[in-house]
Amino acid sequence: MIFSSNEHLVINLLNYESFVSSNYLAEKLFVSTKTVYRMIKRINELSYEEYDQVLIMAEPGKGFKLTPFFRKMNIYSMIDSSEENSLHDLGLTLLFKYPKRVKRTILDKEFLSESSKERRLNTLQELFNKYTIKLRADKEYIWLEGEERTIRKAINALFLEINKINSLNEIGIKINALDQFFIDQQITLIEETFQEYINYPYDITIYTHIYMLLKRYREGEVQYLDSQEPLEKDERCLMETNVKMKALAEKLVHNLEGYLNLTMHPLEIYFLFQNIYSLNIQKRESSNVDKKLAEEITKKYIVDFFNITDVSLLPASRSLYEDLYQHVLPMLSRLRLGIKIENNLLAEVKLEYKTTYLKVKKITHAINNELMFETKVNEAEIGYLTLYFEKYKIDRTEKKNLLLVCSTGIGTSELLKIRVQNSFPNLTVVATMSQRQAKKNRTFITKNIDLIFSTIRFPFEAEAIPVLNISPLLTENDIKNINYILKELEANGNH
Repeated sequence: MIFSSNEHLVINLLNYESFVSSNYLAEKLFVSTKTVYRMIKRINELSYEEYDQVLIMAEPGKGFKLTPFFRKMNIYSMIDSSEENSLHDLGLTLLFKYPKRVKRTILDKEFLSESSKERRLNTLQELFNKYTIKLRADKEYIWLEGEERTIRKAINALFLEINKINSLNEIGIKINALDQFFIDQQITLIEETFQEYINYPYDITIYTHIYMLLKRYREGEVQYLDSQEPLEKDERCLMETNVKMKALAEKLVHNLEGYLNLTMHPLEIYFLFQNIYSLNIQKRESSNVDKKLAEEITKKYIVDFFNITDVSLLPASRSLYEDLYQHVLPMLSRLRLGIKIENNLLAEVKLEYKTTYLKVKKITHAINNELMFETKVNEAEIGYLTLYFEKYKIDRTEKKNLLLVCSTGIGTSELLKIRVQNSFPNLTVVATMSQRQAKKNRTFITKNIDLIFSTIRFPFEAEAIPVLNISPLLTENDIKNINYILKELEANGNH
């Protein structure tokens, strides 16, 4: 039985003893209850087809549980990924061979019935429909009709699906030792060229692209590039600006040609350059358009996440800004080029940091609506962005966030800020605001401020946040009062 990832999760969340509600399943899977019912319906249709029994039983008002019929069977081995991987292997074989025909006897390896063979081909066609690729078959052969561009997109999508729970060393596809050694050498060359270690998931991205080139040129026919549109001016400029990356792409193609003993199309240099450029490498020159867009997107994430009017209001915002910006900039390259990365921690991120993840996802939805790229920011990218916000939260927990409310001039307020920082190093001065600014940023203050020092009457009730009136010059009496307040906060466990 071939199930999707979410359908696997549904089965794993159920048991034979007690009922589980649709609301619980929907919450765990981040989907609607309607989607849960639809998934269970499909699971039961597949199990009934093979065993004449539904796998999941339902009872109104109680929910769902596994059917006792399957209790003595190893249900998890029945629904493991072996059949799914077999389907992916068949799909990759056809994609690598394109446009060559493959003998239909390839389906005989698993001793499938004729109906199971047809079902497998239909499932493959459903997969290929996403890429406008047609699966053709007659009594003797199976083959694909499409374009090289869509063939490569489908290959990358299958690689992502196969690798979603595997590391690079367990890539989920069989690679002979010589190819493995060659690809490892190329990745080492990239790392040595830039003096940077290529971390997951970017190692997977470049690894699978090189492997795809090996298989396509060795097993298929790559003739499409003669009709490929020439590089646009912006694409040529990007290559000329990133001289080191261009030279590396040329070297990699040269190595591939030597390894395969053939000549590759010159445009493969650009396609390899694209993949290198999309990595999170610091030594890269991005276009001014991407830099500006990355700045705007990074600011939007921070401003919307913390519900503030300006990034500068966030304490130690620079660290979070830099983390997000360094991810968003190459992410824009990936979106433009249609390159997707994987995230094998995504399920854990969703569960461990659910609130943060959903918040980032909502902001991303608004950003996706504005972006003109065909490829959008997906859940894998959202998962990584979530971790940057969580890292920022951890960094900020040790110190208390302090707001200074002051009506005096800039010089005096800056002097007060310096005196507070020198006298109380465990306090982080988030900002110095006027009464008007404090009113405008009330939501941000409520959520992010631990303590308020004000030289004037504070403009609104700050609920659980202690407010202390002090002199603009921070007198010795003020310092004593502040120390007392800090001890009280510590004694009450308000860290």
